[in-house]
Amino acid sequence: MPVYNAALFLDRAIQSALDQPQVVELIAIDDASTDGSERILSAWAEKSDRVIYLPALSKEPQRAAAARNRGLAVATAPFIAFLDADDYYLPGRFTRTEAYFKAHPEVEGLIEPVEVVYESDLVSQRQRFCKCSCRLNSYEWMLFSYHDLIAPTLQMNGLTLRRAVLDELDNFDPLLTHAQDLDFGRRMVFNGINIKIAGCKMSPIAAYYHHGSNTTNRLQEKWGVSAILEKKWLQLLASEPSTKSHRAQLFYRYVVFKYQSPPWPRWKKVLLYPILFSWETIRLIKYLR
Repeated sequence: MPVYNAALFLDRAIQSALDQPQVVELIAIDDASTDGSERILSAWAEKSDRVIYLPALSKEPQRAAAARNRGLAVATAPFIAFLDADDYYLPGRFTRTEAYFKAHPEVEGLIEPVEVVYESDLVSQRQRFCKCSCRLNSYEWMLFSYHDLIAPTLQMNGLTLRRAVLDELDNFDPLLTHAQDLDFGRRMVFNGINIKIAGCKMSPIAAYYHHGSNTTNRLQEKWGVSAILEKKWLQLLASEPSTKSHRAQLFYRYVVFKYQSPPWPRWKKVLLYPILFSWETIRLIKYLR
């Protein structure tokens, strides 16, 4: 659990994790918080021997990817799950997860639905953080594939992995201040990790709390990082054996993030986007060969 200025939410997040009997350790990594989060973490570490508190290494935040990597370096449990400091687990978070892993020892990871709870209306505005396509709108478990990443379905609070898998994934990319989960999910597919994703009709196991201070609301920074992410994967797939379909879909996402996402006026998008898309098609055609 990476922690940056989450004092308002920390008690709820930590308690929700400790309420799960399968949790043997909760590793909380402070990322240079300035709102008293470090005092809350220290108090929890003194109160519970299951809470492992890693203080900040510097006065400047290193962001979530670097913080998660610090936590993974000291984790000892045979299974790894994730929790953002402003979110929380629902009761029975690991009940279905534990049963599935026991019944399917060949499976290396599970992705389960996460409910989104909006700060403005905790009753009427609820949805599952899951791609409800015909393929996934069910009670079935299915193999997590590249196509599940085109419209991102991976929310870190819903992911559980066998510890041994992480040795194959090189942890999280610290250069990505956003979209580390998308990058991580792509590497799981790229490395052939046996991950199963739950159909949307299955009950959620955690809550993603959507509020005004979410780091994902930093749209300009998010768009810039997203463009870097897509370019990184275009270059990777161009240098590795991969299908034309995969490269074409990544190329499309790269162009969308680079040109369509910025808050341009509608007329500018209508006039310029076709020209820019055509230019990128010509400039990056080698990646689609």
